[in-house]
Amino acid sequence: MFRSSELVSIDCKHVHFTSGGGGVKVYVPSSKTDQAGEGAWVFIAACQEQPQLCPVSALQQIINRVGGMGPVFRAEGSSTPLSKTTVGVRLHKALAAAAIPNWELYGAHSLRRGGATYAVRKGLSIRQVMIMGRWRSDVVREYLYAAPSEMWEAADCMQHD
Repeated sequence: MFRSSELVSIDCKHVHFTSGGGGVKVYVPSSKTDQAGEGAWVFIAACQEQPQLCPVSALQQIINRVGGMGPVFRAEGSSTPLSKTTVGVRLHKALAAAAIPNWELYGAHSLRRGGATYAVRKGLSIRQVMIMGRWRSDVVREYLYAAPSEMWEAADCMQHD
């Protein structure tokens, strides 16, 4: 659950793969909620069940492609990091290429919101989601998407003693 500004600040030297391929830890040198500039570590587990969707494998491929030095996310053939607005543009291109319906409705922030929602649906506590997304307050609750089925379930509960 990275912010666009965090993604574009990640350098290859900030990425540390675990032995055995179990995951990766990524150092985020600065962030919106890190006014002191202390940085934070983000841990990402490998997806063994679906290797084609594994974020750890994808990150390893990107780092190999850029030669293991400099910004991880950069323009093709350049050593200049992407701008945070470019993240949304690239997301749109990727979603359109994958034929995702209504791709134009998504933005870079959708990944953060979707990540928080998915984590809660998988059983993580709000506290755990806050830690994973580096939220300093429970404003994360405002990010959670409620599906219509969840709203109907809640409405139905209100009708019973």
